[in-house]
Amino acid sequence: MSDSSASKDTGPFEEQRQIYELLSQETRHLILQYILAHPTHLPSLDELAYLIPKNKAAIRDQLQVLDEASIVNRYDHPPNEDSRDLPSQFYGLSKHGVSVLDEYNYLRGLPVARAVYDNTRLSEKAQRHRDAPRPELPTPVDHALAIDEEMDTPDIDRIERYLRQEKPSSRTVSDQVEIVTALYENDIGPDHDGIKRTDLSDMVDGSLEYRPETALDQLIDVDLVERVTPSGPDIFAISERLDEIVNGQVTEEAEANIDALIAHIDDELQSVELGDEAAELDGPPAMAAEPSIALADGAGRTVRSILAAEFDVAPEAVPEYLRSERPVDRLNAAIDAIESSREVTKSEEYGRIVFVHQAYRYRLTDRAVELLQ
Repeated sequence: MSDSSASKDTGPFEEQRQIYELLSQETRHLILQYILAHPTHLPSLDELAYLIPKNKAAIRDQLQVLDEASIVNRYDHPPNEDSRDLPSQFYGLSKHGVSVLDEYNYLRGLPVARAVYDNTRLSEKAQRHRDAPRPELPTPVDHALAIDEEMDTPDIDRIERYLRQEKPSSRTVSDQVEIVTALYENDIGPDHDGIKRTDLSDMVDGSLEYRPETALDQLIDVDLVERVTPSGPDIFAISERLDEIVNGQVTEEAEANIDALIAHIDDELQSVELGDEAAELDGPPAMAAEPSIALADGAGRTVRSILAAEFDVAPEAVPEYLRSERPVDRLNAAIDAIESSREVTKSEEYGRIVFVHQAYRYRLTDRAVELLQ
């Protein structure tokens, strides 16, 4: 086998890693979630921009990435082109995209995604875009994303009797019934991966008298709901700079951020001419057109001087200190110090490494389904 053919043979594990990386990036993940949640599965760019806390340019860039990966297609509706108030371009899944999301269990969350969307308050513009005429999805895509509206009526009375028998003094029976009903109607049963408590709260928004966790704990006690740990890592390391999960590359990403921070220090010191009484003087005097150093009481306060005070080292020793050991801890501590100061501004070229625990998921037990049917 030639070197070129060997390099192209990535193997199934590498392919899975690439797909995981493609789907897990925050903005792309949210785009896919809102495409699934949308009543027609064809949101416009403005609808996505309303729902996702990113600017339109960032969302457009990630749509392009998904398009290049053949996950998402742009669907045009020429009749809307002459209207200033209606969108003519929409974004939906391709046939390949449906296949990939089905393989990675995204489609199982369709009912939940729709329930969350239906309880989301939209702006007037977002509502107008939601209700705008749009093209039809290809039949295989449309059928794959259809939510089965036909469902047996759950035996709610039986559930309530069971709860009052098991917990006669409980004050949250009504809340427990609401939660069980919502999980059942959204097909969150024993074979489901479960949903996060925040998503469950959105599903029953405004209908609970007590906190959701109170009712959930009691439902777990009586074996109607089970709490499960999702598959995958227990903790995700996320780079603020990349806005991506960096599990397995934490040290390298921290060091890259430290390099960017040190570059900011060097650029800052070269960009501003400090006075005779300045706390620091590095390199030839030069005055930047837009200095990034705040001058207070005649002394120049720099990122370097702030970090020197924070870490109790000489200013010139700051870069070496940052690179010496525990890069994640020192990076995060440095950024905390910079952001707590009113005299300097953090660059967008570096950010923290944050660690997020996977949230528990909740789903109905076999016992609950048996009582409901």
